[in-house]
Amino acid sequence: MPEEISLPEPASGSYARKLLISGIGILGSLIVISIAYWFWAAYQMETGLTRWVDKQRSRGFEITHGQLSLGGFPFVVQATLETPKITSPDGWHWQTQRLIAEATPWSPLSMQIDLSGEHLVDGLPQNAPAINVVSSQAKSTARLSLEGELLSARLKADNLSVTREGHHPLSIATLDTTLGPLRAATAENPLQEFNILVKAQDINHPELKKTPLGGPISQLNLDGTLYGKIPKEKIEKALHIWRDTGGFLSLHDASMRWGPMLIDTRGKLALDNHLRPAGQLESRIEGADEVVKQLEENGLLNKGQSFGIKLSLAALGKTNDRGRHEIEAPLLMKDGWLSVGPIRLFKLPVLVK
Repeated sequence: MPEEISLPEPASGSYARKLLISGIGILGSLIVISIAYWFWAAYQMETGLTRWVDKQRSRGFEITHGQLSLGGFPFVVQATLETPKITSPDGWHWQTQRLIAEATPWSPLSMQIDLSGEHLVDGLPQNAPAINVVSSQAKSTARLSLEGELLSARLKADNLSVTREGHHPLSIATLDTTLGPLRAATAENPLQEFNILVKAQDINHPELKKTPLGGPISQLNLDGTLYGKIPKEKIEKALHIWRDTGGFLSLHDASMRWGPMLIDTRGKLALDNHLRPAGQLESRIEGADEVVKQLEENGLLNKGQSFGIKLSLAALGKTNDRGRHEIEAPLLMKDGWLSVGPIRLFKLPVLVK
């Protein structure tokens, strides 16, 4: 006869009820903790934004807006701000219809801000016409401290259009800009440091078609670090303070591809006594011979001029690994002029008049 297998006796009804009640209690506690955590994160976001606004107001900016509402529970913290407007101490102002900022509950001070749509900049000096900026999709990532300081920011925009009355529109297919972080001065590094990274593609403006290269700038990159005290003052005063305290811009890599020409530069720039760029950049220019050929085809150079320039380029340059002509020459910004070696190209503008 096979042995009989004895089964365990079922749990008593009271024990099952205890398990059920314990499970419900744990689940309820988790729900309460999640709700409390979300509200804590929402409070952190609201506090950071409010303190940022207070800091800007203390620096002379006027900030107005409509209703501020919080939502997104439980997976995100979302702040929606209606009709924000910022007026600078200089009198110009920026405004848009709505801003929507989102953050995860576990990182409420690292926000993604939707900047898609239309933005207006008006009240410019000398009654200049207002600037309208429109992007089909624009997202900004900003990181705040709980005290309201902006630690870093990044903007990515597609199909960006900049227009103003009486002027041709400027369009940029893609723009990716990162500002910061700001590193404070130390005993070893007495100057503040602020990183700047800009990448843009397909920059187009009707005036570019009138230039010898006759078309859009296909690529523009800038990777640099701003050194020196960066005061939160009006722009002219801020530039004077930055210059007088030894501020300069270190370009680690700045490049532009325009038609057949590629320019790659690096070096240091500062401001002279008239707030004009000053400094020297080591530059590499690729495709200058193709530019000369294009100028000849467009009738801007005759054959004799073209031949003479090509001889000079051949003497100064070399053929690189890609089989293209390349010149290495210093770009000098001095006394209000931009020069390539000993040749003056054009006058440099004053940044603030």
